[in-house]
Amino acid sequence: MYETLKEMGVTDIDHIEKYTLRQEGDEDILKIYYRRKKGDIFSRSIKFRHGRSTKVIPVNSGRGEYKEVSEISPTILKAVEELEQIVQHEESIQDFKKRILSDIDHLERVVQRKLDQLRQDVSRLE
Repeated sequence: MYETLKEMGVTDIDHIEKYTLRQEGDEDILKIYYRRKKGDIFSRSIKFRHGRSTKVIPVNSGRGEYKEVSEISPTILKAVEELEQIVQHEESIQDFKKRILSDIDHLERVVQRKLDQLRQDVSRLE
């Protein structure tokens, strides 16, 4: 049971509280959160990064036009299915909105750090 998670190194399955899945560039990031008590020495979460596979598909049949698309890793899909069984994921609208806003905040921080880095690189060229 939960073979994919075990293969990924997830051992404390009984203490899984929730998970998140997001895409950053050409990677999918699966983060698993555990129920922990204050003062526990074990981490509260574990993160997995998987590259997305790309494939070329025809856009207009017969015209020779193609488009490259990316797909989520089959391993991540299997892991999410198993996690769904574990947490019996029932997300309310408010929880969903909260998660989206959190993802937006995270993205803003990532973009701001990258912009700062690029500005520093430009200033070094002057």
